[in-house]
Amino acid sequence: MTKRAFILAVGLCTMASATAQEESFFTDPSVLETWEKGTYDRGWTHPDIAKYVERYDSVMVDQPEVFVSADSKYKGAKADHLKTLSDAARMAVIERLQAGGWNIVEEPGPNVGYIRWALDDLYLKKKKRGILSYTPLGMVVHATAQAAVKDVWKKIDINEIGLKIEWLDSASGELLSAGQASQGVRKSKGQKAEIVSWEELYALFYTIGEQSRCHMDNARLPEAERVIDCDAIAIEPEFEDG
Repeated sequence: MTKRAFILAVGLCTMASATAQEESFFTDPSVLETWEKGTYDRGWTHPDIAKYVERYDSVMVDQPEVFVSADSKYKGAKADHLKTLSDAARMAVIERLQAGGWNIVEEPGPNVGYIRWALDDLYLKKKKRGILSYTPLGMVVHATAQAAVKDVWKKIDINEIGLKIEWLDSASGELLSAGQASQGVRKSKGQKAEIVSWEELYALFYTIGEQSRCHMDNARLPEAERVIDCDAIAIEPEFEDG
């Protein structure tokens, strides 16, 4: 096999593997149904979710996996940029949960919920920045999710981004809820592409954190005091200057 053919074969295998991973992300894709409740296009909730969540006082928030769309015209994203995107999403959710008094832990247990998720169908546009896109040898440690989102947005353009998320019981692995959403518009026939702004991106992550917090808070409240529709929450965070 020639070097060129080998590289092509590896690339095709990588794309096929990524597609398979995306399709197999959900524990049980068959439970998902059309979900006309705010953020999510499809979703599912365990009928007895409150019985699980009412005993929780802590949450494990995993780092989301990142999948570039197989049909993205531009697939070149530096590993550091994708990691920053993944870390920013994770930090945003953690910030909202901690703001509500939830403990963030690293180990499973009977009082611990678990969030696993993925940023998928990432449709990228090449950013024309030349030498300005150079990644310094030293990585910058960001204090907030907002700063991280703003930084990665300077380095890559995102036309469309998908989100898949599951809430599970950390001790038993029981699936409690799942959702799928997307944001942005890629170029298609009769449709002009739109860039997802860093404000929109951060607002999406922030909202997911706030909705997760709402669902868990609800389970610990008397039914009469619960928020009617956590999935309809759409928070517009205040943005820092600069």
